[in-house]
Amino acid sequence: MTYKEQIKESKRVLGLIEDLKDKEVLEFSYGRGFKGEPSMYTLKCWIDPTGDISYSVWTNFSGMNVGSISKTRVNCYSYDMMSQRTNYSFKLWEMEIGLTVTNTDKQ
Repeated sequence: MTYKEQIKESKRVLGLIEDLKDKEVLEFSYGRGFKGEPSMYTLKCWIDPTGDISYSVWTNFSGMNVGSISKTRVNCYSYDMMSQRTNYSFKLWEMEIGLTVTNTDKQ
């Protein structure tokens, strides 16, 4: 797939991410687990009082911070307890997005 094709295929997902508001989440599947089932993730959005936007990507039990979002990728990182950095890049055109955008600010 050429870079132009990657950008074209990624536009829908990138638009959904950019449209997230404070405390909203976007659920998506990406890749397959060791049993062949789709791996499910949740992208969470936070907007601080100054207007800065932060994102993180979570599975059931662990998460990664989003360092940057480009036209074709979501670049994530995390640190383990020994301060070892781990990086991962999600390809936007390979994300399967459902229609679930929810607000986590439920009381």
